[in-house]
Amino acid sequence: MSKRGNGEGCIISDPRGNGKYIGRLQIGKNPNGKPKIKTFSGKTVTEVRKKMSSYKKEQANLASIQQADCLLAEGMELWLQTHKKPFLKPASYDRLVQTVEWNVIPYLGNDYVKTITSDEIQQMITILKNKGLSRSSIKKAKEALNGYFNQLIIERQLSYNPVTAVRLPPVSEFEMKQKKALTAEEMDLFTKIATSKYTGVDEYRYRYGFGAVFILFTGLRVGEALALQYRHIDFKNKTVTVEQNLVSVTDGSGGKHRSLVIQKTVKTASGMRIIPLCDKAFEAISKHRDLYYRGDDEDFIFTTDKDTHLSPHNLAKSVNAIYKAAGIEASGVHILRHSFASWLFDNCVDVKLISRLLGHSGVQITYDTYVHESIDQLRDAMKGL
Repeated sequence: MSKRGNGEGCIISDPRGNGKYIGRLQIGKNPNGKPKIKTFSGKTVTEVRKKMSSYKKEQANLASIQQADCLLAEGMELWLQTHKKPFLKPASYDRLVQTVEWNVIPYLGNDYVKTITSDEIQQMITILKNKGLSRSSIKKAKEALNGYFNQLIIERQLSYNPVTAVRLPPVSEFEMKQKKALTAEEMDLFTKIATSKYTGVDEYRYRYGFGAVFILFTGLRVGEALALQYRHIDFKNKTVTVEQNLVSVTDGSGGKHRSLVIQKTVKTASGMRIIPLCDKAFEAISKHRDLYYRGDDEDFIFTTDKDTHLSPHNLAKSVNAIYKAAGIEASGVHILRHSFASWLFDNCVDVKLISRLLGHSGVQITYDTYVHESIDQLRDAMKGL
């Protein structure tokens, strides 16, 4: 074991016997009071020591930043690392980082924090709107800045939050995009094509065809479906339990490489739910099991032919191929979820039940996001007046 100086951590031989060395450095304490340890590995003691030294210098530089006197890009980097990363789910943290990097830093990143005014932030909002960003994306940029400046006020580095005087453009100034939903006829056609076989060959065209039909008739989010294990399907009682989510996250280093991670929670607390399966959903998942189940209920249901996680991107490619083969003008997996909600609404299912099936945190979200009355429905309603 290497000698340990005060605050230097320790370096030991890797107990796995691979010839490498492990360095351990206490970087604080966890909420339960126990030491918070960061580990480093390398082929030699010198390599590990250099990594530990580099990390300590980096943290010292960040800690020395007086945020009100630094550039916004520097201050928000520290804020993200210190105040957001430890408390957000990986996917949520990724989205926040992207918002800051794409929609804040390019416009205000080189300004000193204490000089940034409400007018400058309002100008940034206008630029984002003129670039065609959605109101939701602009709102997230404003919220990120608001959270950062509020933290500075808490730390008594600033006495005023310039975001307070900033206003978002009204909803009426943004184009409302109507969400595409498959008609009942298109849902039947999609199901037929997704579960079809090659002509003259006893082989299904689409490996994920039955999975796509299952999503269509359960309304699952993509990440929820791809995180399912066979243990989540109760074939006797015809239900599916939703309790985890597959997310795509970066390693936090600023690189573009992403990894698929099972998150042991879903998008919202309401997302934890048990969904009864309609006949079409049950038939689809049963057929998928007949084709791919290997006897272990811990196996993930939707995997590649190499038994690795199926990514949202590859599922989308398969679903888009089914749309094309069916002659349906649509794109993306989320349309299946929207179609499920619209199908339920058209069949007079109460919106409160639709909201529970979709895992929404409130009925208003269901109304605003998925339920769009057709002109024929509005016309029928007017006939009785």
